This record gives sequence, structure tokens and C-alpha cells, in this order.
Amino acid sequence: MILPTGGGKSLVFQLPTMMMDGITIVISPLIALMQDQVAALQAQQINAQMISSAQDFEQIEQIMDDALSGEVKFLYLSPERLNNGATLNFLHQLNINFFVIDEAHCISQWGHEFRDDYRALGQLKENFPTTTIAAFTATSTETVTTDIVRELRLDTPLLLKGKIFRKNIFISAQRRIGNGQAQLKNFLQRHTNESGIIYVSSRKKAEELSSFLNQSGYSSLAYHAGLPQHIREQNFKIFVNDKINIMVATIAFGMGIDKSDIRFVVHMSLPKSQENYYQEIGRAGRDGEDSEVLLLFNTGDMVQHKRFLEEITNQEYKEHLDAKIDKIYKYATSEICFHKQLAEYFDDTLEPCKDRCDNCLNSDDKRQDITKEAQMLLSTIYKTNQGFGKNYIIDILRGSKEQKILANSADKLSVYGIGLELSKKEWFVIIERLLELKILSLGEFSVLKLTNDAVKILKSEMLVDIKSSRLQINVKEKVVKRAEAFEYDRDLFEALREKRTELASEMGVPAYIIFSDKTLKHLANDKPHDKASMLEVNGVGEKKFQQFGEEFLSVIND
Repeated sequence: MILPTGGGKSLVFQLPTMMMDGITIVISPLIALMQDQVAALQAQQINAQMISSAQDFEQIEQIMDDALSGEVKFLYLSPERLNNGATLNFLHQLNINFFVIDEAHCISQWGHEFRDDYRALGQLKENFPTTTIAAFTATSTETVTTDIVRELRLDTPLLLKGKIFRKNIFISAQRRIGNGQAQLKNFLQRHTNESGIIYVSSRKKAEELSSFLNQSGYSSLAYHAGLPQHIREQNFKIFVNDKINIMVATIAFGMGIDKSDIRFVVHMSLPKSQENYYQEIGRAGRDGEDSEVLLLFNTGDMVQHKRFLEEITNQEYKEHLDAKIDKIYKYATSEICFHKQLAEYFDDTLEPCKDRCDNCLNSDDKRQDITKEAQMLLSTIYKTNQGFGKNYIIDILRGSKEQKILANSADKLSVYGIGLELSKKEWFVIIERLLELKILSLGEFSVLKLTNDAVKILKSEMLVDIKSSRLQINVKEKVVKRAEAFEYDRDLFEALREKRTELASEMGVPAYIIFSDKTLKHLANDKPHDKASMLEVNGVGEKKFQQFGEEFLSVIND
């Protein structure tokens, strides 16, 4: 099953398990992800357990005994543990109804989070030939899907695929100005006291940005692979329990965030692929409520990613990753609907969203002809023998007195100083547009190269234009069209959130497991006064009322 994050993949295997005899074995890639799902099931009084390196020998022995006696309905394991002979012997003693492989894209070398231990899951069919296997992912192209089926040795499986479109997510992308912190603060003004994740490219940047946000009055923590395991787990718990609003993270925080009320996700630089990007923005709005994602990027991000590819010796795999980087950059710079681009990348079809992304919302943006400017720039590249990067070319256009320009006698060229009308930043945007249209390409060491279309531009056989707004360099407040929301008592909502945090702390579970933000908003709007009226509220069932109903009714009635 291929279904977007928050689409209900867990329910698809959890509900049948409750209706069947035996135990379901769930293979999951991260301890944090397993802990979250186990906690959510246990909060519903369902006996779910996990076996991981985070437990001691006695705990594991007890869980195994409980499983053997038939008391456990769900057992979560890592792929590393499953590939252990002793674990396989133990599993053969259980009445297994089916196996679940979560985050199944990790099996494929063409996926974005390939793991060797996942590859070995192909042995499941060998060891348990008559036991059903179900595999789930939110991100799978046709190539990855074919690879998953082949590696798991599935025989003509039923393939279920949901639509890629997440209508409650508003997508925007901007070229990063400097370190992007001014743009980020501008964005965060719309998300006061809301939960969000900010992805950065390195451990150092995670620490620096978290510190900057805390100094700016926000509450945040850093999360990256360089932190000790217990600190990572502690930071994760603080975030899911609503004790801070913002997690600044590297891709080490890519999977396993089962927090339903994340209202925004920001990427401070270009992700490595559209799979990474789609999975990471999928953390937002799992509760179906309106959420917003922002991507800040520049060409340097793409060059940085490509530099890391130099160490890869497998040429086919290297070219595959190189193409992924090109595609995510094209996605960010394109003027086509962002949702439509994502759908097409995952072999889905979609009409433009109209009002759920920046490109569609500003589709009536005035266009500006930049053919003349493009000719200036292309001529400069041609006259310098296609041997320099963008800074050098822009310096010639703007008549710079830099030593390198004068030493190379570039000030004697006919194009020297012809582009003074435009600022350096405007020239950068024009270069980005020409790269997007493949009129320019990037060679080794980020040298600008002309393509066949560049010749057509120079001969005036082809025109080039750009959205006027892209040449307006100043950071301006975006007008984001949000889905219409109902009104609710905000003071009551905050009081209900406090009660939820208190109960979650007592139970040792994430706050959203008790009630989602959406349910709290309905409670703050409907203001039920007794059990009957509370059971009418969206998100409150008989079981939830038994567990928490009186506590929340008390807050409302007070």
C-alpha cells in the first residue's frame, strides 16, 4: 500500500489484527517510531510490545514469554533483529497472522532511505512461506514499487495506491537570502505557539538555528545524529509532549514522528530528493487540519549535494542520485503547481491545486520579458569561453574592479559593465531562471555552460520571461490562503490543551494520543456539558470518554 503520511496506513493493518487470532509482527526502521506506535496502542488498552536495543535482557525475556502465551497482539521489531537466527527461532513458535513491513521504501536501493538490513527481509518468504506479508510506504515511484515486490518475493500482490495530493498543506518555496533567518522569522509570525519542524543540512546548523530561535523568543530544541541516544530520545519526548514548539533537525529526524498537530515544516536548504521532501513535509497536518510548508533554497545547495556524490563508485547509482538532485531543484524553481509536480514524480496525475500552493496562488503574477538580459548574460559566458561561475560572470556584467577581472583583462570585453542596471541579486535570479529552463547548465566546479537553446536566445529565435515577483528581491509578507476554519473559544482551547498536557504527563504518553488539536477545537466550539453532548463531538468515542471525558467536561463547565 502506497498512501500519504497521515492517510491511515496503520489503521489498515491494526484493525484486521484486532479481528483475527494470533499476533502481528511489525518491522519498523526506528526505535522512536516503534515507541510511538506501541504507546498509542497501549493507550487504547491494546497489548502491543516492542523488542529493541533500548531494553535490557529481563524486559525482552518478559515480552517474549507474554508473546508465547498469546497475550501480545502486536510485536514491533527492527529489521536488524529480525535478521537474527535466535529471533527467527522464537517467531516460529508464535501464531503469526501476518507480517507488516513499515517504511517499505527502505528495501529498495532506488529509494531515498535504502538500508541493507531491510534488503534481507526477502528471506521472510523463505522462512515463513505461508504467512501473509503486507508492506506500507508513503513514498514510492514505479521503480521503487517494482523493487519492493521483487525483493520481498511477493507473488502477484494486491497493490493499493492512494492519491498523492494533501489538500490541507499549503506549499511555498523561496530563494534563500543569506542564511534565511529573516525569511524564517517572517514565516513564523503566522505560526505563534504552533508545533513545527525545521530541517537543516548539518548538525552545526541545527545547534546554531535552535540557539537563534531561543534567543528570538521561540522555544526549540536541536535533533541530530551527533547527539547521544538518550538526549535524542529526551528531546523527542519534550517535543511530542508539547513542552517546546519547534524541533530544529537534520534528516536523522526524517521518519518516526507520529505527532498529529504539526502545523508547519520548513526546509532551510534543498533536500536531496523529492522522496525525502515529500516524506518530511508529510509530518505536517496529519490530523487533517490546515498546515503550511516552506522550502528555502539556492543553487549552491544543489552543488553541495552533487559534491557528495563524487565518493560513490557505482556509476549507475551515482547517475540515479544525480538525477534526483536535478529533479528536486527543478521542482523548487519551477513555476508549475507544486502539488501537481509531486503527483507526477510519484506517477500520479493531478490538476493544478488552484489555491494550495504559492505557484497557483500567484499564477496571475505579471510576467516580465528578460530576453535582452538573458542575451547579455549568455554573451558574457560565451566571450569568457564558458570557463567561469556565476559570481565572475555577474562581476563582468556589473563592471567590477575585482583583481581577478582586471588580471584576466575581462574589463576589455565588449560586455564589461553592460548589466549595471540590475543588482547582483537580480542577476542571480536570472541565472536561476535560465538554469531552470535548461538554457544554461552547470559544469564541473559550477562553471556555467551554454546549451543548444542558448544559441536560439542569442539569435532572438526564442524568448524568455519570468514572474515579475521573482525579481522583487525584498522579503515580503506572503498572503497565504488558508482553508476556512470554524470559530472556537481560544481561551477554552488553551485551558483544554493544559489539561491534555497534564494528563499526558501523568500517563507518560504524547499529548495527541489523548485528543488531537482538532478535537480540542471542536470541544472549545461546541462546549458540551454532559456525556451525551460530549459524545456528539468529532473525535470523542465511548472509550475516550471513559478515559478522559469527566476531566475535560470539568474544564469546560468551570
